[in-house]
Amino acid sequence: MLIVLSAVVLAVLVLVANVVRSRSQVKGIEVMIRYGDTPQLVEQQAVKDTVLQRMPNLLQLSVKNVDCQRVAAIARRVPYLANVSASVSVGGKVVVRADQRRPIMRLYYGNREFYMDSDGAIFPPSTTGYCDVLVAGGNFTEPLRRDSLNAQTVALWKVASFLDGENEYGPLIDQIFIERDGDIMMVPKVGDQIVELGSADDLDAKFSNLLTFYRKGMPRAGWDTYSRISLKFKGQVVCKKK
Repeated sequence: MLIVLSAVVLAVLVLVANVVRSRSQVKGIEVMIRYGDTPQLVEQQAVKDTVLQRMPNLLQLSVKNVDCQRVAAIARRVPYLANVSASVSVGGKVVVRADQRRPIMRLYYGNREFYMDSDGAIFPPSTTGYCDVLVAGGNFTEPLRRDSLNAQTVALWKVASFLDGENEYGPLIDQIFIERDGDIMMVPKVGDQIVELGSADDLDAKFSNLLTFYRKGMPRAGWDTYSRISLKFKGQVVCKKK
């Protein structure tokens, strides 16, 4: 009977505490961003300011009237954030949790500049931090739309995603560039050649051929012998002398 009575008393106390908490005023807003190993591109205060600009009465609300879904939706407007959620803590604070996006490519599109992450999301460069990632550009034939990427941008993103996941090939390439016809050119970090990748298909085979050529062909021919290396043709590495 004592155990049952204790359980009933505890349940009542919890219920009363929840009622009191729900009627109490919001105690503040807290932002928790998981940066991982990426340089900081956005500060917590910037997220707080974004939420409070669109919900100026948030701190005057009672806990029970906080629309956490709306808070999360507003925080998602900060372009550097992904996986955003919002809740109210036991202490009465509105807590926003999010991951910072991790750029894999710095895209120069006309006279504009963006980052792209592994999900294909496009967001502007930050005044808070800088990421040293693959540089991309091109002779683009269509305007850039963030909600529906054109074929040229998708091709660049495919190459960047491949290089981001490949420890062996990623360090080889410094820049990529797409032509109007869809051919992708690459500037390697070693040598003084342009590498003609062609399309963004069969990347495993193409980069395997390139690495084999670097290891076995270049030392014999000399690193200054060729001006262009083409990987467009299946099973071949075609070179043009300077």
